[in-house]
Amino acid sequence: MAVEVTSAAGKRPVVVLCGVPQPGLAERLARAGFAVVAFEPPGAPALEIVLDALGRGVLDMDADTFALIEPRDDGSIALARAAAGVRVPGLVVRDMPVELAVAAIVQWLAKHLV
Repeated sequence: MAVEVTSAAGKRPVVVLCGVPQPGLAERLARAGFAVVAFEPPGAPALEIVLDALGRGVLDMDADTFALIEPRDDGSIALARAAAGVRVPGLVVRDMPVELAVAAIVQWLAKHLV
């Protein structure tokens, strides 16, 4: 499993992109002021591993606040976490151009995370 971290310096809210993100999405979110952890999970436990690493500081990021962004149509990752009793603020982003996806994500994050 490969995990990519995209961030500018300083303390920033963390966005976890879980799944196959659109090209350029992580970089655009970083420019909008968020630290981004992006990965494509090979299976269900991968998200738990990444969130655990984030919480323990292994990824060298401040993880006091974070949100899960799932670039898929079904919301299966967020639903599985909710069913397990784990509450993480999150958003499902349907297939749309990167500009629209970034605008929708930043607007949602500003309301729910920042």
